[in-house]
Amino acid sequence: MVDDRFPTALVARSDAELLRLALRAHPHQPAIALWRATEFAMLRDVRFAAPVLDLGCGTGEVARSVLRSHWPVDGLEFVSSEARVAHASGVYRSVMRADGAKLPLASATYGTVYSHSVLEHIPDDLGAVEEAARVLRPGGRLVFTVPAPAFAERIESESGSDALTVTNARLGHFHYRSLEEWTAHLHRFGLTVVASRGHLPDATQRTWRRLDELMVRRIAGRRVLDWFRGLHRRRLVPMPLWVALWSALLRRPFRRPIDEPGGQLIVAEQPS
Repeated sequence: MVDDRFPTALVARSDAELLRLALRAHPHQPAIALWRATEFAMLRDVRFAAPVLDLGCGTGEVARSVLRSHWPVDGLEFVSSEARVAHASGVYRSVMRADGAKLPLASATYGTVYSHSVLEHIPDDLGAVEEAARVLRPGGRLVFTVPAPAFAERIESESGSDALTVTNARLGHFHYRSLEEWTAHLHRFGLTVVASRGHLPDATQRTWRRLDELMVRRIAGRRVLDWFRGLHRRRLVPMPLWVALWSALLRRPFRRPIDEPGGQLIVAEQPS
């Protein structure tokens, strides 16, 4: 059987390049860039078969970094404003606006369904996984990243259950499933876990949280995030300088060794 899977566009990138890539994708949100860079590191040697469905594609910035070497790639997004941006991005063959748990697609259509930090935001995440399994062709793969239970446990342990509730509400997180839970649920839908990895160790998550809280802090009535956006919109800070500054600040937390992961990558496969 011919293996038609190809590496992502991240395959030959160094850690420093991955961090810079994430910062360029999220220049006004260094907290998200740090999180994203740790996910990029896990994806370097994951292979995708075309066609690819980007389930929960957002504006297309993640796929622009990960899937530049793949075609065709279709996007699916529930938020209409983000779907419009993704459609205009040039990243996708097509972009659909739809509920991930009710895919408007024929069965056995895709070689890979890819979901990058999306399933935790879907109330019926298992419905979305069941649909992903349905649209995969025989031998196809579901590749997804999600936060792990340790992510929530750390926040609750450090700051209490109210802080976790606030964080979940602001981030739109509904679920934190363990690898064992995911393995059991995926098996129900005919998928077998063939690879898994962890990311976002404790020290990195603490840096992420400090930055995330900084972004929503208000200065003169505006969030720091909005100040950053204004700087970039008016081009007051050259992008190379901005990326170099944040790369230097985030290099150490990005390269922390993994202890108990706060997030996980899971690759599950349909039988051929």
